[in-house]
Amino acid sequence: MLRFPPLSRELRSRILVLQAILFVGALVLGAIVLYLGIVLVRGNVHDQLTDQQITFTPADKLTDQEKSWKSGSHCLVANAGKPLTTGDQAKCYSDYYILLHMTEAAEAAGYPGATYATLGTEQTMLRTQIADAKAKNDTATATSDQQKLDAVTNLRNTLQSGTSLRGQLLNAWGWDTLGLGVIVGGVVVLLLALVFLVAFLFELRGGTTPSP
Repeated sequence: MLRFPPLSRELRSRILVLQAILFVGALVLGAIVLYLGIVLVRGNVHDQLTDQQITFTPADKLTDQEKSWKSGSHCLVANAGKPLTTGDQAKCYSDYYILLHMTEAAEAAGYPGATYATLGTEQTMLRTQIADAKAKNDTATATSDQQKLDAVTNLRNTLQSGTSLRGQLLNAWGWDTLGLGVIVGGVVVLLLALVFLVAFLFELRGGTTPSP
């Protein structure tokens, strides 16, 4: 049987006070950390996403491409018809819905793999070609290149909007993930408080016998 060496009453009293302080401190800190994670971080993310009023496409309206574009796009089916309110939903919508339609828009316009940045170079080139054609009075070429420029400009605007929304959603997902980590940290601190409480009660009930 495990036995502890006798402690003086003064030392035992100090140990009890220390254990009580550690328990209360860990309890308060754990509660504060949980509040920060649940209310201030994840709660704020939830409110901001709710304000966006984004709803996932209903299951019967999802295209085959949306259902199977990449491994992981099954989240569109799992969240079909639901309002977007969580970080995980935000990442799903960003990576498997917005990005898919940005990719499809670029392919449909004849610029597969294009991004907002690369299309800027394309715009500059087309403007130069239009200016050269006009200088040569080549109306047909100028008109054709202007149509291409209009298409590129529209695509670039689409990609800019999509990239901006994706950035906001992924930022929300990042904060939501951080909030989850804070919550886990709060739970760990509360468990530590429980350990301090058990140690305090053990000592209070005479876990180590004081020396006379």
